[in-house]
Amino acid sequence: MPVHDWNPRNFKHGHAGKFTRTLTYRSWNSMRQRCLNPNHKWWPSYGGRGISICARWNDFNCFLADMGEKPLGMSLERKNNDGNYEPSNCKWVSAKEQANNTRQTRVISYNGRELSLAEWARVAGIDRRTLKGRLDIMCWSIDRALTEPVQRSRYNRLSAP
Repeated sequence: MPVHDWNPRNFKHGHAGKFTRTLTYRSWNSMRQRCLNPNHKWWPSYGGRGISICARWNDFNCFLADMGEKPLGMSLERKNNDGNYEPSNCKWVSAKEQANNTRQTRVISYNGRELSLAEWARVAGIDRRTLKGRLDIMCWSIDRALTEPVQRSRYNRLSAP
C-alpha cells in the first residue's frame, strides 16, 4: 500500500500530499484564504478591506520561487501593512517583528528614531504598560516618559532590597 497520494495534482510541487502540507504551503494557503474567502474569520481585515494577491502567486510554484521555503519560526509579512501580497512587499519574519507591523502598533518618534511603544519600552528598560500609562494616563512628554526612572512601589515585594 503506497504511503503517498499519487494524484499528479498533488505532486506538481511536492508540498501538498494527501495527509501532509508543508509549512510553506500552509502559509501560502492561509494568505489565499484571508484574501479570497469571505467566510474566513480574518477576511474582513484582509480581502474585505481590499488586500489582494498578485496574479503570479495564484500558482504555489511561483510563490515558492519568489519567497523560498518558510524558515522555521517565521511567518509571512507584508512590509506595507496596507499593501498587497506581492514579491516586493513580502518577507519572512519572526513573531516579535511581525507584532510591530500591525495597524494597532503605536509608533513613537524620539531623538530621530521611530520605534513601536513596546520597542521603546525595551530600549528604556521599563515595562510597556508603565510607558503606556505615563503617556496616556499621566500625559507625560515622550522625553520624560522614556527617561524618568521607575519608582518602585513599597507594595512590590520583588523590589525589596
